[in-house]
Amino acid sequence: MKKAFRRALYLTHRWLGIGMALLMAGWCASGIVMLWHTWPQPDARALSAVPAPIHWPATRPDLQDLDSNKRFQASQISMVGQEPVLTLTPDDGPPFALDLRTGRAGRIAPADAAFSALRYARATGAEGPPMFAGLTTDDQWVLDTHGRDNGFYHFVFPDAAHTQVYVSSLTGEVVQVTTRATRLWAWAGAIPHWLYPAVLRKHPLLWKNVVIVLSGTGVFLTVTGLWIGLLRLRRAAPFTPYRGWHCVHHLGGTVFGLFALLWITTGLLTMSPAGMFQSNPNAVRPLRVTGAMTGGDIQTALSRLISTAPQDWSGVKTVLLNGHIFMQVRQGSRLQRLDETLTPTPLTRGQIAQSLISKNLLKTQDALTFLSSPDAYYFSRPMHKRHFPVWRAEAADGTRTYLDGQSGEVLAILDLPARQSRWLVYGFHDLDFQAWLRKTTTHWAVALPLLCGVFCIFLSGVIIGIRRLKRLA
Repeated sequence: MKKAFRRALYLTHRWLGIGMALLMAGWCASGIVMLWHTWPQPDARALSAVPAPIHWPATRPDLQDLDSNKRFQASQISMVGQEPVLTLTPDDGPPFALDLRTGRAGRIAPADAAFSALRYARATGAEGPPMFAGLTTDDQWVLDTHGRDNGFYHFVFPDAAHTQVYVSSLTGEVVQVTTRATRLWAWAGAIPHWLYPAVLRKHPLLWKNVVIVLSGTGVFLTVTGLWIGLLRLRRAAPFTPYRGWHCVHHLGGTVFGLFALLWITTGLLTMSPAGMFQSNPNAVRPLRVTGAMTGGDIQTALSRLISTAPQDWSGVKTVLLNGHIFMQVRQGSRLQRLDETLTPTPLTRGQIAQSLISKNLLKTQDALTFLSSPDAYYFSRPMHKRHFPVWRAEAADGTRTYLDGQSGEVLAILDLPARQSRWLVYGFHDLDFQAWLRKTTTHWAVALPLLCGVFCIFLSGVIIGIRRLKRLA
């Protein structure tokens, strides 16, 4: 019975390995690439060059599509080409934009969006006029970009880098930029690592189930491999009965197998199978902190702005705090916080504490901390740069809320599942438990040898599998 069980174990591992080894080797190789090159992202310096001074209309237009009684959680005003645009985010429903020259709702014109693409491109040194390549919602490079349901205008530049710029058809903001180099590195790194080809990723539920099934199979394969490796391990040198690539596979799995199991398991858990580590949407909604404003409130604020018509403003964004309206305005590179009367109103500790205590998001006054550097939960990742300074608030249930240190905008809310996944999932998967591990050179020094060791396990499995299939052919 024992011998039959071992035989079944060996055969299961062998044939699963033949089917999975190439995929798992690809996961490791692409993980190595991602140490240096992640997903394409716009350049922050070039993005700051996109906003232009707002050309205010002489009078407030008739905003027929703005219901005075409807409630909104955010609004912003920016210049898109020759068009001042008011973008509104309702409490429920998709965002929409209003042309402040005509008052009409709808997408901005591609010609106006081209101005945003051009200003970005010039800031990066790209030459030539933007060529319009259409409206897209399922392009390879915008599949996980916020707001893609509204569509992005795609512009191609005839420069040496083959720059492609995607502009929101709603707000005129540059939301994604790729070059030939970043696209090639993504195909070598992020796309195979996340199983992200557009043909699969544009079907979110199918993509999630495919990743769960394949990574779950990888977990089973790795567990059986560790078990067999221990069964076949000898107590004295050479410690293995195998030679050649079988020896590499056996000893590599013995030394690095636990790291392989760790990375594959945490990769599976990032998909939140069966709802594991999934945050409560209501608990982490910014609306919980901000409150809402009405369409009438927005019209009043807009009238005041138009009558004042400050010529050097390049952006206005409402930032609500417990239902009170404040505005963050951009003047060149300078940001300023104003109240509803356009009076400068710096954010204070008391304002935040009063708001968060009423929402049960602050246990005591002492649980509110001003941070100018990262903590264990709020720090920059390769794919997500964090803004500082911030206010951090800790609730009695452990929920952590982070607000912009100048404007009071909610930047992140982490409930218990989010805090657990930070340690049990992403901490292991990204190897970023401590600040010193998040430093680039240190991270490379730790992660690269481990990834190379795990890669040798699966590469040897690929070679062994190919040889086995050749013998059967």
